[in-house]
Amino acid sequence: MTDPVPAPTGRRLYVYSPHQDDETLWSGQIIAHHALVGREVHIVLGTDGSTSAMRDALNGLDANGWWGGYHYPTREGIPAPLSPADFAAARDRELVQAARQLGVTPDRVHLRTDTRTPNITVDQAKTLILENEALTPGAGHYTTWWGDTDPNHSALGTALRQLALAGQVTDARWVVRRTQTGTAPGATEYVVPTAYATQARFMAKNATRCYSSWAPPEAYAIGYHSVHTDMDWAASGANNWIVKTP
Repeated sequence: MTDPVPAPTGRRLYVYSPHQDDETLWSGQIIAHHALVGREVHIVLGTDGSTSAMRDALNGLDANGWWGGYHYPTREGIPAPLSPADFAAARDRELVQAARQLGVTPDRVHLRTDTRTPNITVDQAKTLILENEALTPGAGHYTTWWGDTDPNHSALGTALRQLALAGQVTDARWVVRRTQTGTAPGATEYVVPTAYATQARFMAKNATRCYSSWAPPEAYAIGYHSVHTDMDWAASGANNWIVKTP
């Protein structure tokens, strides 16, 4: 069977994901669509994702609603205590596999393991975006909406917005989480063209499955432990939402 995702020949697109899962939750179909039409899509991770409360759940300290109770690390094969670095690495593995399903190969997933931190500031985000713009002038830059309630989401969005308003990037878009579409000015549904819609939804659904894999010590289903309702929404085929102007 021929892979529907062609070798990339189009203009480069950088998608900045605040955490390992945001790319699938809020832009899965967008990424898949761009990959299907031949754009060279890169996913750039903003933070290391280590601050999630799900680490405590995996360490058996908190019950988890999606799991239905407590974890017992020794019996379940979870290295205990699971350190912030090990937790972040496990989240990285989920992201890399989800990216494959979205048509983005591992060489185009930028985990930034040497430079990233638990959180990202607006200035740090600006530096990151401008570095990529310098590598590929005129590239596309997509990230989360600047009004998002999560500070890392809003930092990336604010940085891109300021750069767009200053004319330092020319192709900028912001994706919006499903619970904030009514508060994001100018937010519209991203409708994948009919020729690609079924395949893009299939790819986005398969990406969510990478966040539900449970196989310690390699995979801990962190995405589903954390935001299973949002993951189910992303898997449902519902359209992503996007803001096109700053």
